Amino acid sequence: MAPEFLARFDVQPAVVVVPDPQGPGRARAVAAALHGLRAAMGPTVALQEGARSLRWAGQALDLIRRGVLGDAGMVRCQDHLATLLLLRDDTLIDALAAQRLRPLRRVRPPQRERLAETLLSWLQCGHNASEVAVRLAVHPQTVRYRMRQLDDLFGAQLHDTAAQFEMQLALRALELRGGTVTSWTDVQL
Repeated sequence: MAPEFLARFDVQPAVVVVPDPQGPGRARAVAAALHGLRAAMGPTVALQEGARSLRWAGQALDLIRRGVLGDAGMVRCQDHLATLLLLRDDTLIDALAAQRLRPLRRVRPPQRERLAETLLSWLQCGHNASEVAVRLAVHPQTVRYRMRQLDDLFGAQLHDTAAQFEMQLALRALELRGGTVTSWTDVQL
């Protein structure tokens, strides 16, 4: 362990405080100190903000254990800020999904999954059916057919930018945590 590192290995998870972790050679020194152990590096912060960095690193370790973030050596929180934000509260994700994706409950699970996948791609591709078709490896006419189904289900909500944003958040969070759109259908709100 480098002499300028502060470490506690008697707690779970172990904690290492590294001055200037972004500095030259630091990543190599930290990796050597960890001897291949799974780790998450919180963001570089001022000394008085150390608890925040530690909290983010703990959340990243939890996501590593859940299989959301890769299990390759050290994960840097800075590289996964959106994922940390989206998966901070599973109950909140379920509530948002239940609110914004409720119309999908009216269709059977296999169709629900296809429609949810199409909706997320449509939102991510800027409403371009041709791009969605390429992304999903389906014919553009299939995308248009599914979008008509989604329009029937969601109505005006599908054209409201705030609702679109919240639908995309819910769908992306469900995708990240490895669940399916049907995983929240039992949630009672």
